[in-house]
Amino acid sequence: MNEFRKLGDDPEVLNFLADIQSLAQKGDPSPDSDRDCPDCDGYGYIVTPDDVKVCHCLQERKDKRRLGKSNIPKRYKNKDLENFKANIDSRRLALRQVKRFIEEFDLADERPGLFLYGAAGTGKTHLAVGAVKELVGRGHSCLFYNMVTLIGDLRQSHGYDLDREIQERLDRLYEVDVLVLDDLGAGKLSEFVLEKTYSLIDQRYSNNQCLIVTSNLPMAELEKQITYPVFSRVRGMCFTVMTGDVDFRNPDLAPKRL
Repeated sequence: MNEFRKLGDDPEVLNFLADIQSLAQKGDPSPDSDRDCPDCDGYGYIVTPDDVKVCHCLQERKDKRRLGKSNIPKRYKNKDLENFKANIDSRRLALRQVKRFIEEFDLADERPGLFLYGAAGTGKTHLAVGAVKELVGRGHSCLFYNMVTLIGDLRQSHGYDLDREIQERLDRLYEVDVLVLDDLGAGKLSEFVLEKTYSLIDQRYSNNQCLIVTSNLPMAELEKQITYPVFSRVRGMCFTVMTGDVDFRNPDLAPKRL
């Protein structure tokens, strides 16, 4: 965040950039600027008589744009690992495991994945979104897709003209650094959707691309729903984190054993 880059010693270049900064500070802020930054007034660079320094807020704006493209659901916009409710042993353990996943993400020879598995309401999606935000902060591109939504978008792509936003998301499935498939196994999977799902996961498996998956189905049922070849790749490329069986959304309900 606080790294600086020297752009050159040419006084004409420095004077030119200083003039641009002055004009930018007088004019209307751009949509991406942050006038609250005390160091550069939203310009993104700090011009001194000696050099030009990249301001910390520039990286923060880039992270904000990446998050804006990640398709995180509105309910989870403010969720992160810091506000995850780790009030029982299973949640404390799950949080520690996800944090370890983040710490080791850029160190492993093979890109790690994450399989968050547990009953409904145990914080799987919250942890997945928290992991995405941490990885975006490290410069990785991420895309979040709920499986029911993905199934609908894939079906629309089969012989229909797609909305531009949907088409862009589908195109990014194969390119994004980190892909989240939330609620894997949910929804009715046609032969076409199963084929596309297999192709997607197999490509990410073969190309060493990160996959984060959540599911609340029992393992045997999940395997049956998505087929063994898909299930095998998910388990093989992902570190499994159990989130337990206590529904924090409805703490009065009896735990449902998986």
